[in-house]
Amino acid sequence: MKPNLDDLVQKRQSLVLQMQSIDRLRRGSFSKQFFPSRVAGLAASRGPYYLLQGFFRGKKFSQRIRPDQADQVQQDVENYRTFQTLAEAFVTLSDQITRLQDQSQDSKKNSSRKKSPASSSGKPPPS
Repeated sequence: MKPNLDDLVQKRQSLVLQMQSIDRLRRGSFSKQFFPSRVAGLAASRGPYYLLQGFFRGKKFSQRIRPDQADQVQQDVENYRTFQTLAEAFVTLSDQITRLQDQSQDSKKNSSRKKSPASSSGKPPPS
C-alpha cells in the first residue's frame, strides 16, 4: 500500500511537536567510573565518579559531573538520543513527501501533453 501524502505530512508534523517538547538535552555519553584502591591492605574501589564524554565540532570533550547533577545529565543525554532518532525520522518522512510531490508533478506534466499529428506539413506521405 502506497503511503498517502496527507498521512506522511501529519506524521512529520507529529515528529516536529515531539522534538519541540524536548527542552533539555546534552550530547555525548554518560558513564560512571570506579577506581581501584586499597584500604587497610584490602582491595576496594573509589567512586562512582560521573563523566560526560563526546565529540563536538570535531573535538573530543570530557566533563566530570557532580553526583547531585548525575540523574539530570543522564536524562539530558537520553533526550539527545531521542531527539536524534526523531530528527532522522523527520528526514526520512520529508524525503518520502518530496518524492511523492515530485511524482504527482511529473504525472501532471505528462498528462497535459498533447500529441502532435504524424505529419504537420500538409504534404501527402511518399508513395
